[in-house]
Parts: sequence; structure tokens; C-alpha cells
Amino acid sequence: MSNVKMCVGARSDTPYYMKHFDTELYTIEELCYIITNNAFMLEEEDFGDKLITWIKESLLLEPLADMLDNLKKSGASLSEIVMTILGYVGYNTDKELEEVKSLLEQSSHMDQFDKKLSKALMYLEQGRLSSALDEYRFLEDNLPQGAREELAKVYHNQGVIYTKKFNFMEAAERFHKEYDMVHTKSALMSYIFAVRICMTEKEYIDYMADNKDAYLLSMELEKKMKDALLMYDAGKDKHFLATLSVYKTEGDLASYKKGMKEIIMRMKDDYRNMCN
Repeated sequence: MSNVKMCVGARSDTPYYMKHFDTELYTIEELCYIITNNAFMLEEEDFGDKLITWIKESLLLEPLADMLDNLKKSGASLSEIVMTILGYVGYNTDKELEEVKSLLEQSSHMDQFDKKLSKALMYLEQGRLSSALDEYRFLEDNLPQGAREELAKVYHNQGVIYTKKFNFMEAAERFHKEYDMVHTKSALMSYIFAVRICMTEKEYIDYMADNKDAYLLSMELEKKMKDALLMYDAGKDKHFLATLSVYKTEGDLASYKKGMKEIIMRMKDDYRNMCN
């Protein structure tokens, strides 16, 4: 029974929404879990007055809330606030506490743009495309002059987001901006891919004829697209669609409509999850 951890405070009937991490919290232990697993991404605004009020009134942890309130009024650092919470709750091991403290120390030396870049990438990797795009738009408008490498990353990841949203024209524009800055093969390949998808066959052929560098890479792109098509042909979705086609041919419209509805609903859910 040595691994059992006693819960501290009450379980709230009303969750606290931590916007930064798109998460609803019901207990102080859940807050500690978020802190432990996202220490590098924490910001002072994550520990505002609303959170302290929730800790006091919903979790019935008035002593901790008073400690946090006094720390904020005295101008305490983010590290002091976070470590006070973890120390009070006792959720973490000594090793975890040291790791959190070290990450907070590292992040304190990052400027706002480095933090924004890290946050945007986190959102992108989590599939929170709209949140990631908001961060990248801020960076596009506010990065200091001379930050060419960072701006190229912003353009690339904006292109990735627009591709995931099936907005290939916007994606092509972003990848082209990336290529204009860094002139790498990968940037040009990404641009050609987006162009290939959003242009008609004639427009694409005409475009390739006028762009020698792009034409040479287009051969490699066509091979990758053929390989992707072969993988799709061997996949479950292709076989399921083939089965539905048989239902339709044989006049089993009820099964055909049911199957198509399942596919459409799944695609809608996947798209909503990407664009939340």
C-alpha cells in the first residue's frame, strides 16, 4: 500500500477550464498532473485570480489559496507559485519536483517568441489546429526582423495546418513563402505537393513547364503519390468502400446508405477534432 496517494481537498462539482491546455480540472491532483507534464509551457497567466478562487471555494483549500494570493501580491515568480502548489499537495516525488523546478528555470530564460513557438508546436502536435494557427499568426506579425529561421518555421507549419484543413491554396502560399526564405528541397517539395492538389491537370502541367527546379522534383513527388495510392488501395477504407459498392450494385440500398453514413460521420468527427 506504499504507492497509495491521499487526495488533498475536495473534488469540485464545477470544473475549472484551463484554457492554455484545453483541459477541465476537478481536483488539485489534476492540476499537479498538468503542471508536471507541461512545466516547460507554463505561463504566469495560467495561475490567475480565477484559479485561486476555484482552489479556495470549489476545492476547499483555503490555506493554499491564501498562500498563492499572498505570493501573487508580493510579485513572486512563476516558479515560486508552481512549487508552492506542488509542495502543498504532495502529489509528486522528489525527483519530479526537481525536474519541474529545472524546466521552470530553463523556460524563465526564454523570450516570449521562443515560448510562443513551443506552444504553437504543442498545439499542432495535439491536433488543435485552430489554436496553433492563432499562435503562428501572432508570430508572423510580431517576430523581430532578422528572425528568418523562426519565420520560415512559422510559414512551414502554417502550410501543414492548412493542408490538414484541406485548404491547399493557402498551404501552397505558405510553403512558397518558406521556400523564398530558405530555398530547401523540402520546402519546394511541400509547395509542389500543395500546387499539385489544388490545380487542374492542365494548370499543373503548364506550371511545371515554366519551372525547371519544380519540374525535376515533380517526378519524385509523382512517385510518392503513387506509393501513397498503393498503400490506400491495400487499406481497410478502400476495401470497405468496395464492399459498399457491391451493396449498391446488388440493390441493397439500406446497407449501402448505412455504410456511407458511417464513413461520412467518421470523417466529420475526424475533421472537427483537427479543427477545434
